[in-house]
Amino acid sequence: MQSHPKSGHADGLRPLAVPVGPRLERILAVAYRARRAVLLEGPTGVGKSEIVRRVAADLGIATTILDLSLLEPPDLVGLPIVKDGRTEYALPHVLPRDGAGILLLEELNRAERYIQQPALQLLSARRLHEYELPEGWVCVATVNPQTADYHVTALDRALRARFLQVTVRADRASWLAWAQSANLHPGVIALAHAHERLLDEVPPRTWTYASGLLQAFTPAELEDGVLLRDALGGYLPPAWVEALVASKGSWGANSGFDVRALLNSYGPQSPLAKEIIEYRQQGQTDRLDEITQRLVPLLAGPEAGVLAAQGRLTLGSLEALFADLPGDQREKLQEALGSNATAATLIDLDPTDLLTGFTGTVAEKKLAAWRADSSKQHRIALAITSLRAHIEQPSRLAELKRSNIARQSLGRLLMALHERHAMPLVETLKRVGVTPVRPGA
Repeated sequence: MQSHPKSGHADGLRPLAVPVGPRLERILAVAYRARRAVLLEGPTGVGKSEIVRRVAADLGIATTILDLSLLEPPDLVGLPIVKDGRTEYALPHVLPRDGAGILLLEELNRAERYIQQPALQLLSARRLHEYELPEGWVCVATVNPQTADYHVTALDRALRARFLQVTVRADRASWLAWAQSANLHPGVIALAHAHERLLDEVPPRTWTYASGLLQAFTPAELEDGVLLRDALGGYLPPAWVEALVASKGSWGANSGFDVRALLNSYGPQSPLAKEIIEYRQQGQTDRLDEITQRLVPLLAGPEAGVLAAQGRLTLGSLEALFADLPGDQREKLQEALGSNATAATLIDLDPTDLLTGFTGTVAEKKLAAWRADSSKQHRIALAITSLRAHIEQPSRLAELKRSNIARQSLGRLLMALHERHAMPLVETLKRVGVTPVRPGA
C-alpha cells in the first residue's frame, strides 16, 4: 500500500496555497459566518495579519491581536485568585467580553508550550477555564511552515483537524493593488510591475519597509549611491538593491495625478473628467501620454483582476475615460484590458455562454452590439480572452473535442467576429487540437 507524504493536514496531502487577496478574504468571511476557527499557514511577512484586519473591517466587526510569542501564561489565562475557597482566574483585559470580532492569535507554533496549550483550547473549544469567547467572535491563528527556515513547535495533526486550515502565499497581483492604494514608493511599485518573481525572495512586508525607507530620503541623499545601497541593503538582497537603484532615474517622472482614481471614480462631469478634458483641449498630450503609459501595465497586469474583485475597477468608469481620450490612447488601453484574462469578470458573459448554441442566444446579441460600438471593442476582446483561457484548461479539452454543439458554436462565433478578435481564438483552437464546425459544413 502506497503511503501519502507527511504534512500538517489531516489527510496527509498538502493543498495548493491560496493567494493572500480576494480569494482568502472570501474564505475568512465564510469562516466567520460559520463561527469556525481558522489556521492560516504561510511564510512571515506575506500579509496574513493585514488581511484579517481588512476582512474584519469589511464585515464591520472588531479585531483583537495577540502575539503569542511575546506572552506569558497570565497574559492569556489570567492570574489565579482564591474566591470562597476555590481557585478562579482573573480575566485578562485583552480578551473580548462582548460584541463581535476576530481574535487573531499570531505565531501560534512559535509560542512556548505553556502558551500554546491554552491558546489551542481557546481556538478549538472557545473557552479558557471560566472564560467563554462571546458568540459574535471567532478565532484565527497564524502559523509558519514547518521547514528549516523557521524554528517552530509542531502542532499535533489530530488537533489541526479541528480547524479550517488554509495554506497561504504572497500574491503579486493582490499586493500591487494594495501597494498602489497605500502610496508605496514609485520605485518599488515599478519594480513589482516589472518582475513576476519579486515576492519569491523578499516578502511583501520587507518591500513595504524598503518603501518607507526610500520615502524618508531627502533628494540630496537619493543622489548618494553609497548611502542608498547601504541603507537598502539592510532589507534587500544585493541583486534587488541594484535593480531598485538602477531604476532611480524614473522615480520622479510621474506626475501627481492619481491614475487609480480613474478606475472607479471617473464619469461625465466628474472633477477627473474635467481635468482630462482640459488636458486635451489645451493640447497637453504629454500629460495624457503619461497617464496612458501608467494605466497600460495596470490594466494588462494581474492586479486588474484583484481591483475588479474589490470593486476598485469598474467598467463604467473605464469606458467613460475611454470616451474622453484620443483614439490612439483609447486603443492602447482597450488592448491592454482586452488581453487580460483576470479582468474578464468585468463583463457579464461567461465563456460557457459561447459554447452552448451560439446562434440566437443572448451572448450572440451582446457580441453584435459590442461589435457595432467602437467604444466597446475591449468587451469583445475580454470575452475572447476569457474563452481562450477556458478552452486551454486540460480538464475541459476532451469534452470540448467530443461536443458537436460546442464546435458548431465556435464555428458560428468565428464568423461573427472581426479578424483581429477571431485570429487569437483560431490560434488557440489549433494549438489545443479543437476543430470548429463552420455553418453549413
